[in-house]
Amino acid sequence: MSLLAAFLILTTPRFAHAQRETVVVDQRITLTDELTPAAAKRRALEEAMAEAVRRVVGVRVRSTAISTTTETSAGYSSDYRSIVQLDAVGRAVDVQLQRETWETVDDAVRYRGTWAITVEREVGTPDPGFTLDLAVPRTVLDAPSEDPARNDELVATVTSSRSASLVLASIVDDSVLALLPNAYTGTVVLAPATMTDLPPPDWRARGLRFRVTRPAGGALRDELLVAVAVTGTDVPPFTGGTLLEFQRWLVGIPLDRRAVAFAPYTVSPR
Repeated sequence: MSLLAAFLILTTPRFAHAQRETVVVDQRITLTDELTPAAAKRRALEEAMAEAVRRVVGVRVRSTAISTTTETSAGYSSDYRSIVQLDAVGRAVDVQLQRETWETVDDAVRYRGTWAITVEREVGTPDPGFTLDLAVPRTVLDAPSEDPARNDELVATVTSSRSASLVLASIVDDSVLALLPNAYTGTVVLAPATMTDLPPPDWRARGLRFRVTRPAGGALRDELLVAVAVTGTDVPPFTGGTLLEFQRWLVGIPLDRRAVAFAPYTVSPR
C-alpha cells in the first residue's frame, strides 16, 4: 500500500443493490515500445470496462486520469491511466476474465482479452446543492526513506456544502486504502461550509499522521486522493480493498446523498 495509515480494517460491507447487467466485452491492445505487456493488459481491461458501461447505460464513461511518466529502454514517455469511473449513470462492479491471448497481426503484437463485466446502475438523482471540495497543499511528496516516519505526510483540506460524514481514501492502481474514518477517529463529520484540515493539528500532535511510503524501483508514483461525503447515518464506511470493491460501495449510495471529490499527487523517492 502507498500510505502508512494508523489503522486498517480489511473487510468491505455491501449494503445496497441496484439494477445490474452483465455483458461480454472483447478488447485488443497493440504493444509499442512505450507500452509494456502489463500496461497493455491494464489498458485493455480499462477500455473493456468503459465499453461495458456504454452498452448497459448508453453513454460513454468519463474517468479521472492522472499523468504518469514511465521509464523504458527508449527513455521516458508520458501516459494516462484511467483510475475511477465518474459517470453518474453506472459503474463496473465485477469483472471476470474469460480468456486472453497474444496475437501477431501485420508484424505487430497485440494483447486480446475477453471479460464478463457486470455493470450496476446508479440510484437517485444528483443534488446540485450538495458539493465537496478537496485539496492537498503539496502535489509532490518526498519519500526518500524506507522508514515512513522520515517521509512527508499527506494532509487534505475538505469543504462540504452540507453536514455529512466523510470517507477519505488513497487510490494506487487497483488498491484503495481507507484513511478515514478509522478505529482511532471514529466517524468523521464535516460541518457545512467549513474548511477542514485532515488530519487536524491536534490529531497529528497525538501521532495520527498519513505518511507516504517509498516507491519501488526509485521511480515516481502517481496516486489519487478521493473524498466522499455522505448524508445520513445508515451507510457503512468504506474500509479498504480493491478498486472494484470501492466501486461497489460507491454505487450503493444514492446520488442525492453523496458528493465526491478527487486530488492527484505524486510520491517522489528523492
